[in-house]
Amino acid sequence: MKSAYIVGGLRSPIGKTNGVLKNLLPHKMAAILLNKLIDKYNINCGAIDKVILANAVGPGGNIARLSLLEAGWSFSIPGVTVDFQCGGGLEAVNLAAHHIVSGQCEMVIAGGVESTSMEPKRQYNKNDPRYKGEGVFYKRAQFSPESIGDPDMLESAENVASNLNISRREMDLWAIESHRRAAEASKQKLLKDVIVPLSVNGTVISYDESIRAGMSLKLAEKARSVVRKGGSITAVNACLTHDGAAVILVASKEALEKYGLKPSAKIIEAVDAGVDPNLSPLGVIAAVQKLIKKTNVKIDDIDAFEVNEAFAVKVLAFIKEFNISPEKVNIWGGALAYGHPYGASGAIILIHLLEILKKLNKRIGVAAIGVAGGQGAAMMIERCDA
Repeated sequence: MKSAYIVGGLRSPIGKTNGVLKNLLPHKMAAILLNKLIDKYNINCGAIDKVILANAVGPGGNIARLSLLEAGWSFSIPGVTVDFQCGGGLEAVNLAAHHIVSGQCEMVIAGGVESTSMEPKRQYNKNDPRYKGEGVFYKRAQFSPESIGDPDMLESAENVASNLNISRREMDLWAIESHRRAAEASKQKLLKDVIVPLSVNGTVISYDESIRAGMSLKLAEKARSVVRKGGSITAVNACLTHDGAAVILVASKEALEKYGLKPSAKIIEAVDAGVDPNLSPLGVIAAVQKLIKKTNVKIDDIDAFEVNEAFAVKVLAFIKEFNISPEKVNIWGGALAYGHPYGASGAIILIHLLEILKKLNKRIGVAAIGVAGGQGAAMMIERCDA
């Protein structure tokens, strides 16, 4: 059976909602990265069989196709847009791998893009029983039926914290550590090879806007509960919303040889999983359980984990479930510090994982992400030159 390989990836800086990237159209952001990626590996866009990009809160349409056309690529290259909410960027890479393994494609670029700053206002149609009147908007799509419960992700995080007896202090301390690790990684420029500076209104943006080197317990304790009075989820231990993009080049062995490309990693396996929507953050656990069962790789043999930090409780529950060292998880910090541009986040954590395996001389890594509506996605990779 054919295998799929990751050549490498690039991402944008990550901006806060209404922050430094607020005026950059998402398809233009993605187009810049698409061209930078093929330039990096000295290949022509004609060598790319397909572009698959994820997007969660955009206006609809097909941003993958729009982006590649914005990049000036050939009309003959198809673009496919994926909506798997927070897990879309990782799912896009998974789909790219399937295209490679099946023989349908030889090289695919996959990833995601999000501009929460430009998220459209949404109103139900008059024919919809949920219609509340003109100018009455809803914040998000429905992820599960009322009979089951369709909690906001913040509420589901509060449920998990309560069920697993994970305290606010534990979550705050993890958030502080995430900022510390990310700030140190930024100081050492550990991700400089994969971050593409962007020009916005004449200003070049090359940094991640949300990292706070001075985050402390004193500051964290001042944050108010955002779900319920006396609750434990706050704006410190739950990540905010962000803008950003990431793209990854996935190829077959034949394409690697044809174009003289050196792979960064081999995709071992990728899975999706489902859980109770009321306990949505547990989706990452279900996905990784399924992944290790499928691969027969022992949890102790995995060198590094990138778990998307939509909430600190998600990572703490993950560490507790698998009884792994926190030092193996989000080694250079996570989304609590960097930010969470929904559709791009799965690709961002995979890019971080690739860099960690390379620069820390590790072999096997897992990227995992929770998905709105009670789902999770996970991918295992093996560094090729390990």
